[in-house]
Amino acid sequence: MKSKKIPYGKLCLAFVCLCVFVAAFMLGFFLWPFFLPAAAALGGYLYIHWRYLRCPYCGTWENLERLHYAANHPSHCRGCGRLLEFDR
Repeated sequence: MKSKKIPYGKLCLAFVCLCVFVAAFMLGFFLWPFFLPAAAALGGYLYIHWRYLRCPYCGTWENLERLHYAANHPSHCRGCGRLLEFDR
């Protein structure tokens, strides 16, 4: 039986989307067109989080901070209790 894993690349991409969102949102207060890339980055993050960053066994969503911790330390899902593993 093949074990199910969370894609590590998607976790890194979610962090990039959040960094772009924060930078563009702050620049948007000075130059309003930067709100458009901020909205696109937030939409990308929400899509990645909704589609990929969840427990592969029960489908429970985990927050980004907890998943980042689980990528480097043994951690279990809050819903089903199984070990969260990442595909590197």
